[in-house]
Amino acid sequence: MLNNELKIELISGDEKETWNSFVVKNYPPIGGFMASWEWGNFQTALGRKTERFKIVANDSVVGLFTFVNCKLPFNQLYGYAPRGPALDLSFFNTNEKIAELFKVLQKWAEENFPMFIFIRFEPPIKEKFKVRNSIISFPKYYVQPRKNLAINLTKTEEELLAEFHHSNRANVRKAEKKNVTVETKEFLNAEELNEFFNLAKDTSDRNESKHIFPNINYFEMIQKNASGVINGEENKLSICFFVGRHEGRVGAINMVLFFGETATYLFGASATVELPSKITTYLHWYGIKESKKLGYKYYDLGGIDEKLWASLTTFKRRFKGEEFEYIGNVDAVIKPWSYKLFNLARKIKKSI
Repeated sequence: MLNNELKIELISGDEKETWNSFVVKNYPPIGGFMASWEWGNFQTALGRKTERFKIVANDSVVGLFTFVNCKLPFNQLYGYAPRGPALDLSFFNTNEKIAELFKVLQKWAEENFPMFIFIRFEPPIKEKFKVRNSIISFPKYYVQPRKNLAINLTKTEEELLAEFHHSNRANVRKAEKKNVTVETKEFLNAEELNEFFNLAKDTSDRNESKHIFPNINYFEMIQKNASGVINGEENKLSICFFVGRHEGRVGAINMVLFFGETATYLFGASATVELPSKITTYLHWYGIKESKKLGYKYYDLGGIDEKLWASLTTFKRRFKGEEFEYIGNVDAVIKPWSYKLFNLARKIKKSI
């Protein structure tokens, strides 16, 4: 049986190169940066206990995941594997094999983390699977988006622009006529971060979701743990800020991460008074062109969801990219009653 072959082993040393090489080779285009070695360091820098594990079969590594300890009220805990595990899908090539893997993971969780309520995984697979004699749950909600929209950069700039919705093409031309400019920055200093957060407050005030930006420490730690040098090197996590200006004023800032074959737009903030200049559309167009020049194959515009983010989803779809969908949360439940209470409390909190 497959589950007799699989072992979950702790990684205690620095295996950054082999880890990132595995992720780049095996992870689909969307979300791979969260499975990178640097993202694990970033989680540690935020003050979270973080460990790394590999899934081994017949002395070969067939999966990897970062394990983050997360706190809940009343001294409760759960584990979280951001966008993990990264899997060798040539090995886990059937739903049955994936089901067996999660049976092993659930048993491993019970034996090694009995104090946890559950461990949450986010494997980059599309289809649900059934796990017999094991408590595996598929919540309807998600942490990371189930759907992302990404631009395929293997086309020419002319082809990419021609595929945009006609309103986006018009917005790009309008921004050019208004002399919108973009500066590429490897990092933001304290003053620039404050400027970004002023834009973030403006964006939040007009946005349909009020809690869309983490605190300033989050951005400081990302800058410290991701390289500011972007040269198309796949096996490292890099960061870049695209700063858009109109008539000399900073009107929008986009934060983009680079890993594997993909440039990922993670956060963006803009000034309401500058929206008529179409600076937000142009900033993405500039990011698309720069990512293509650097040799990346995708520019990920981030999550889409018609119900939660209707206007944002409409905006992103006007770039006419490819839509990628993953299964979402897969929870290995350790304490069933506490898990039920956790989900009930979450549901009540969202309804208030």
